[in-house]
Amino acid sequence: MANVAPLGIFGRIASQSAFLEHADELRQRVDVIPEKERGKIAGYLRAGTPIIALMGFSADVLGNQFSRSGGTAIMSDGRFFWRLDAADYVEHYGIGVPEEFISYGDSRQWVAPVLSREEVAAVDRHLLELRRIRAL
Repeated sequence: MANVAPLGIFGRIASQSAFLEHADELRQRVDVIPEKERGKIAGYLRAGTPIIALMGFSADVLGNQFSRSGGTAIMSDGRFFWRLDAADYVEHYGIGVPEEFISYGDSRQWVAPVLSREEVAAVDRHLLELRRIRAL
């Protein structure tokens, strides 16, 4: 459980201003996910378990299509972790995510698991260690 992987560009623990620096990287991934697939993937991302609840406000860095309170919060399904606003980027822009994630979500029929307290703590410890060694 503790070896959760970052969900591509969305697997960064960053403030909104730091995430803004990656707008060009996001633009390169627009429309990778077809419109008919976006809803189920976005729903899965929103249904992940919160690992790190962060106060703050995130705004769409691409086209002002959305904003989200707590959008920089970190979510997980026990295998991947991502920013909460990843769901909005997938839904509005079809921003691509790693194929491994797509395969995993498909295998789960896009139903996100609910992590136990122990699993949340293990993911949190793993993320803390990644930050300590500056791997995030």
